[in-house]
Amino acid sequence: MADGYMGPGIWIRIQHRFGPRMMEWFMAGHMMLFGCILLLPTVTFNQPAWVAFRQLFHSEDLLGWIMFFIGVLRIVGLIINGAKKKVTPQIRQISAGVGCVIWSGISYGFVSSDVVSTWLAIYPLFAVGELVNIHRAAHDEGEIRNGTAAR
Repeated sequence: MADGYMGPGIWIRIQHRFGPRMMEWFMAGHMMLFGCILLLPTVTFNQPAWVAFRQLFHSEDLLGWIMFFIGVLRIVGLIINGAKKKVTPQIRQISAGVGCVIWSGISYGFVSSDVVSTWLAIYPLFAVGELVNIHRAAHDEGEIRNGTAAR
């Protein structure tokens, strides 16, 4: 038989795997939406909290497209991972690692602005959340290697 089930089996498997990976879905969606906000016609980088981003990217469209496409790629990876009969936690580990780097970079950009705002309660925690996602995916990989993963 092929790598995945046919018909409703794929949908059932995606639903079953969604719960434990919900944070990964949220982080992918948030990254994609963050990119969309930067792509809006309203200028965001002209605010004082964005001074480091303005210096690094010069164009908020560049950061917007990067975040949007990485978010979309993460969602595609999660769909593929959820639909496959045998999970591939490496996709999840890599995407969470990239997410951790991005959220850490965004946190650093805001720290560099010397503006204290609500970002302090959001983006550093996103970076930590991505570390948790890396750990969960690594745990899944360990279960696969040791033969204890649920099929």
